[in-house]
Amino acid sequence: MGTDNGTEHNRRFIRRGMVKFTIFMSVVILIALFVIVRQLLKDSDAEKEKTTAVTSSRLEKVLQISELSTYKVTYNGVAAVKNEDDKLLYNVAYEAKISVGLDMEKIKVEVDESEEENKKIIVTLPEIEIMDVDVNPGSLDYIFEKKSADTDDVSMTAFPACRADVEEECKTNDVLFELARENAANTIKALVKPLLEQYEEYSLEIVSEGGSSYE
Repeated sequence: MGTDNGTEHNRRFIRRGMVKFTIFMSVVILIALFVIVRQLLKDSDAEKEKTTAVTSSRLEKVLQISELSTYKVTYNGVAAVKNEDDKLLYNVAYEAKISVGLDMEKIKVEVDESEEENKKIIVTLPEIEIMDVDVNPGSLDYIFEKKSADTDDVSMTAFPACRADVEEECKTNDVLFELARENAANTIKALVKPLLEQYEEYSLEIVSEGGSSYE
């Protein structure tokens, strides 16, 4: 009887030990599974972050400059100043410096991943604008139609006339605007280059709203 009781006691002790061991191993397995799953999710998130790193919003932030002066030129012209009856008061020769560029906040960025081995970053340039006109006051040279037009405040009408004249002339200068677009494209290439070096599967395509392409 004593032996049987001792044997039964040992069996119960072993069973309790096995239960504790089973519980312990279950906890260990659960912890291990948790660590593995967390690492897999972490790796998945990291991979996802890598694959979605090239986004239009990220690129737009890279290119987020309020305005970009892409071309500057000195222009010499002659503006005609007339009175309310459209009669010529005087002509004024002037020199002005013009800055032509674009508003980078209006830029459009699209990431095309439709082709796995030919992913594209497409940047669409907004219209080129005249950013600034600086008329040199020391360059003004007047030719008066009538001496009565030669007043102390003549420059008050001359400056706006010169500015309007140069803006009108520049609007029809296709070469000036094309040079500005090319400079803008080169600037964008320089800004995006570090990203392209990191993600070699992407190529950059720059186009204007008018349809011109700048590879």
